[in-house]
Amino acid sequence: AVDAGAAAVCVSRPVDTTVPSIRVEDTRRALGPLAAEVHGHPSHSLAVVGVTGTNGKTTVTHYVEAIAAAAGWNPGLVGTIGARVAGERVELGHTTPEATTFQRLLARMRDEGCRLVATEVSSHALVMGRVAATRFEVAAFTNLSQDHLDFHGDMASYLAAKQTLFTDYEVGSAVVNIDDPAGAGIAARTVVPTVRVGQGGEAYAADVTPGPSGASFRIVTPWGSADVTVPVWGRFNVDNAVMAAVCCLAAGIPFEDVVGALGELPVVPGRFQQVSGDDPVSVFVDYAHTPAGMTQVIATAREFAPGRVIAVGGAGGDRDREKRPMMGLALAEADLAVVTSDNPRSEDPATIVEEVAAGIPEGASHVRVVERADAIRYALSEARPGDVVLILGRG
Repeated sequence: AVDAGAAAVCVSRPVDTTVPSIRVEDTRRALGPLAAEVHGHPSHSLAVVGVTGTNGKTTVTHYVEAIAAAAGWNPGLVGTIGARVAGERVELGHTTPEATTFQRLLARMRDEGCRLVATEVSSHALVMGRVAATRFEVAAFTNLSQDHLDFHGDMASYLAAKQTLFTDYEVGSAVVNIDDPAGAGIAARTVVPTVRVGQGGEAYAADVTPGPSGASFRIVTPWGSADVTVPVWGRFNVDNAVMAAVCCLAAGIPFEDVVGALGELPVVPGRFQQVSGDDPVSVFVDYAHTPAGMTQVIATAREFAPGRVIAVGGAGGDRDREKRPMMGLALAEADLAVVTSDNPRSEDPATIVEEVAAGIPEGASHVRVVERADAIRYALSEARPGDVVLILGRG
């Protein structure tokens, strides 16, 4: 590092070097604060909206970005499908990048005139300190269901990681989904001003009516109420839209601007995204990769499908094996489940398929097709006019 031009080094044990050395107990924990210092603590010059939870992070952050853009706030975005700075897309290796990359991105957004940044905050990032030394104007929690137990070990540790966003960081206000039991627990522990989203909370969607062009409902918030029609399908996306709206309101965007933007929300890539044009068979891609996510998407498709619902899905390799039969059970809620590969990584895909299929109840209509492309072809060949085909997971 010194040969490459480093002015100083941060180490956890003594080293013989010609430059100053900063000795700390844990260099990973020091990385975030050091990166923030190098870049002038950019989060203090931005309204950073951090969204954590098992499902919905990508959708909520994209909706926040869209609302902020419509309000003229020149937003930035960081998340699963990359970052966006002043309209330019930046590829990322993780949902929430390493601390050095994250602070560099925030600094670039600050320097390019961004006023708000919507960022996904993964549980991995919280445990590994990737967002350390970041100030969040708004911290939001969507929900909790089984995922990532290969990393966290158990659900208690997974929840504890999510909770640290609300207890261990500088946060201006919190927005928490209390319809989820984990969210209700987080809301009860927060010490910053908190808006509880959901039935019994201060913000919620009332009188939800699904329609061919989206959902109509009355959004109720501490800032005001209004009737809106939002171009999204499914109750879970209505909840995502309300969560995003409240995050923007908590960040300081005027109520009228937020309501005006809700009717123009974008389709989030890979999130209940229709890819079939005007064909008689409707085909949607959705990133659902947890049992709860699959159940939600299949239930949403059933709300409007005149025919059957056919679901193609599987489980990733080298990840939480305990949820595989649960994913099979969720897939079986479709009229036809096509169990296939997702991202097998180092594992045998055929073995993963069998572990997912083990959760499908006896008598449920399903097939196993290990090669993902073949599975998609099979689902499309089986579909009849009026059917909905869902391609779940990696797309």
